[in-house]
Amino acid sequence: MRIESQVALITGASSGIGQALAAELSQRGARLALTARSITPQAPHLIVPGDLTSPDFRRHLIETTLAHYGRIDILINNAGVGLYQPSWQADDAAVRHMFELNVFAPVHLAQLTVPGMRERHHGMVVNIGSIASKVTLPWFTLYSATKHALESFTDGLRMENADAGLQAMLVCPGYVKTKFQQNVLVGRPPDELASGRRFATTAPALARAIADGIARDRRQVLHPAAGWALVAGWRTVPLLIERVFQKLQRDHQ
Repeated sequence: MRIESQVALITGASSGIGQALAAELSQRGARLALTARSITPQAPHLIVPGDLTSPDFRRHLIETTLAHYGRIDILINNAGVGLYQPSWQADDAAVRHMFELNVFAPVHLAQLTVPGMRERHHGMVVNIGSIASKVTLPWFTLYSATKHALESFTDGLRMENADAGLQAMLVCPGYVKTKFQQNVLVGRPPDELASGRRFATTAPALARAIADGIARDRRQVLHPAAGWALVAGWRTVPLLIERVFQKLQRDHQ
C-alpha cells in the first residue's frame, strides 16, 4: 500500500512504538490521527485523547477521525498493556482490563473502520502483537493469550475481507526498548531476560520495519528477525523450549 497521502489512525501514540510509528509514517507523507489516554498536540496531526477501554470513546475516536479526514485508510491497533503474574493467581480486574485493551478494543475499532474500507475497496488493519503471539511466555501467560487472540483475529480478518481488496498485517516485536515494562499492570519480568536486552530492537527500527511492511502489503512482520529462531524452536522442539522457559520462571519466583 502506498503510504503517502494515506490517512492512518494510530492508537497508543503518546510514546514508544506508537510515537515512533507516528514519526515514521509522517515522514513518509501519511496524514495521521493519533490517540492515547494522554497525548500532547502534534501539528498538523489530529489528536484525540481518551481511554480506549471505553466503547463510547472508541466510537467517538472513529467518528472524529472520519469527520476530520473523511476516511481511514490504515488502522494501527498499537495500544496495549502487560501483566506479569501467574495465570492462576492473576487479579481478575487487571486481567479484564488487559483483554479489553489488547483484544476487544482492536476488534471493536476494526468493526467501526472496516465497513468504510470495504466500500472503497481499499484499506489495511495493522495489529501490533508480540513474539508472544507465537510463543507462550509462562511469566507472561495471559498477555500471551491476548496476543495469540490478536494473531487469529488478524488472519481471519484478512481472509474475510480479501474479496474487497483489504489487507490485515500482524506485527510481532521481540523485546523493544520502550517503557512498556515500567507500565505493566502487575509484576516484573524474570531478571535473566533483562540481561538479554542487548539483543533487543528500538522503537524507531521497529517503526521502519512496520512501515516497510505496510508499503509491501505484508501479511506479517516479525522484528528483529532473530525472533524466528525462537519460533522455529517452539514449533520443532517444544519440550526443550518449555524446559528453558520453566527454568526462567522457577528462578523468577
